Amino acid sequence: MKISKIPGLGSFGHFVDDVNFNRITEEEWLEIGKLHLQGLVTILRNATITKDQFYERIKQFGPFKGTRNSRAYFQAKYGSDFDALIPGHFEKYNVSIEDRRYMERRKYLIEETQNGHHLTRVSGMQDKDGNDLGVFSSGELLWHSNESSELTFAPGVALLGGSNMTGSTTGFVQTVDYYESVSESFRSELDEMIIVHKYKPGGINEKEVLDPDFGMNIKMEFCYDDGAEVPLVITSPGGHRGLHYTVNTADSIKGLTPQESDRIFKAINDELFTDKYIYDHKYETDNVLSLFDNSITLHRRKDPGHPDRCAYRIQYDYSNLLQGPWYPYHQPEVAEKYKLQTHELINLLKIKNFKLP
Repeated sequence: MKISKIPGLGSFGHFVDDVNFNRITEEEWLEIGKLHLQGLVTILRNATITKDQFYERIKQFGPFKGTRNSRAYFQAKYGSDFDALIPGHFEKYNVSIEDRRYMERRKYLIEETQNGHHLTRVSGMQDKDGNDLGVFSSGELLWHSNESSELTFAPGVALLGGSNMTGSTTGFVQTVDYYESVSESFRSELDEMIIVHKYKPGGINEKEVLDPDFGMNIKMEFCYDDGAEVPLVITSPGGHRGLHYTVNTADSIKGLTPQESDRIFKAINDELFTDKYIYDHKYETDNVLSLFDNSITLHRRKDPGHPDRCAYRIQYDYSNLLQGPWYPYHQPEVAEKYKLQTHELINLLKIKNFKLP
């Protein structure tokens, strides 16, 4: 196992090469996790790993964390015994037409592993009936953060290359170096800004506009309720302060006019989205495992590559790597709301081993 610096991601990012998951110990794996917390993006190249090992090893970092807009949303709406991923009893629960469409589409995106685990595919593949077999099915993906309008978003994302990855590109931009580079006065302004979110069809992928059902899925996962408010500056699980700059749904800054908001967004964009803070990983092999922060780091798919490209994604929490609960928000009123929503989420989904704030 060899560790080296990722070029082009500022002060952050690590490559870890030649990890064999048949041999790595739990202690060694958790050390990689702690390294990742500090580095924000970790790319394990030439990894020997199965889909079941992927599932089980990421679980060692912390619980898989759903959002209020997915499984938790449906359980809150239809009852704690309702499983949103297994349609079949819609009449009993009086499920709305829109929710049925979402769930019926969602079931095709999940793959069961040899050991009975379930993974979300990221792929452009379709079945014989034309159903998409993966999220973010085709084309480029613009800069985004997952669950962008949610206070209780999952802070970690893992992406395992499956097949036909060669030639495609996954890109990352971290915001810490930019945040620390601005003047003290502007940094103080950023600290107080609250982003107002709105779903923007095509904000991630052009298929959102062309395919209403696909757009509905994206809206559900990223910004179900327009007008949601999330602070711009937060602290990552690893203790780095940066921008939770979720450009895919960031619509305005609370208290500012649209023109004033756009002016600030442009100023940030001009400085942030530069080669200094961006690393685009071009796949040379399939067996690559990428771990990336979802709190103060954005990601994209710059080159779609093969139309049947297939990867597997897990969103998770870092609880097992931390000494105590994670507190992302520094505004007292937002921090309190986050605590309440987190308790609701954990109780609703019955997530175990989560360090409650």
